[in-house]
Amino acid sequence: MTTLTQLDKYASKWFHDEMRRRGFAVEKKFIFWRKRGPLFDMFVTRISSGGFLEIKVTIWSPWVNHSNGELGEFPPDYSLIGGRLSDGFPTDMFGEPLLSVEDEQVMELSLRSLLVLIDQYALPWFPTINSYETYVAYVGKRGYNPTPERIEMVKAGIARGFQQEKFL
Repeated sequence: MTTLTQLDKYASKWFHDEMRRRGFAVEKKFIFWRKRGPLFDMFVTRISSGGFLEIKVTIWSPWVNHSNGELGEFPPDYSLIGGRLSDGFPTDMFGEPLLSVEDEQVMELSLRSLLVLIDQYALPWFPTINSYETYVAYVGKRGYNPTPERIEMVKAGIARGFQQEKFL
């Protein structure tokens, strides 16, 4: 079975450049991000036990947990909004793209299909989250059920972020 390290190595041949052209920085283990004001648009990846690539699309903000917007641990290991990338995203946050990464030949096809999904579904969604209100509207819509106290903390952090950082 392919690991994220192997996938990342294979992707460095051309896929990473495609993501950079779309404005994303590349991190190890097939993670991509770009900053927009107090928000980070992110793709975080895992490979399922069945050998399928799962891409989590999220918009993260360090302001939620740090009153000064300090990054802390990056990339984060959690997300508050977003979901799995599929041809139903963002309406369906639980979609299952069937992108196999079992060998290099299949990996090539899957990465090309992934770019289509990114371009058609994720990239148009990111700019729709451009204010405190649009961010907060997604909190709790993807299986993450925060307590009322956590929701208030998220709201306060995002509000502080939008007040402190110019949105691009």
